[in-house]
Amino acid sequence: MGAAALAALASGALYDRIGLRGLLIALPLTAAGPFLSFTTTTVLVWAGAVAWGAALGIHEPTFRAAVADLVPPATRETGYGVFTAIYGTAWLAGSTIIGALYSASLTGLIIFTIATQLVVLIAFILALNDKDDSGSRERDKQCHQQMRRRQNK
Repeated sequence: MGAAALAALASGALYDRIGLRGLLIALPLTAAGPFLSFTTTTVLVWAGAVAWGAALGIHEPTFRAAVADLVPPATRETGYGVFTAIYGTAWLAGSTIIGALYSASLTGLIIFTIATQLVVLIAFILALNDKDDSGSRERDKQCHQQMRRRQNK
C-alpha cells in the first residue's frame, strides 16, 4: 500500500503535466511483477510486490482523472460506471487466466502477462496518437469555470 500511495502522488502530478501519457510508466511495472514475484528469492518477491503496488497506484487515480477529463460533466457518472464495469470485467478475466496458468505453467503466466502488456501498449500508443487529450482537458476546465460562475451568482 505504501508503494501505491507514493506512486499515486507521483502519477497525479505527472498526469497534471502530460495527461494520459503518464500511464506509460505503469506498463513496465505491471509486466515486471510476474518476473519478480514468481521467484524463490525473497528480495525479488518483495520487489515484485512493490512494482505491482506502484503500478496499481498509477492506474487507479490516473484512470479516474482520465474519465473526468474525457467524459462531459453531464454524463460523467455513467462514464465512471461504464469504465468501472469494463475494468472490473477485464480484471476478473485476466485474474482467472493468470490463476489457471499459475497452476499449469509459470512460464506461460509470465508470457501471458508480457503479451497482454504489449498489446495494451500498442493500443494505448495508437489511441494517444489519434486523440490529443489536452483538448478535452481544456474543454473540461472551461466547463468547471462556467459551473463555478453559475454557483457564485
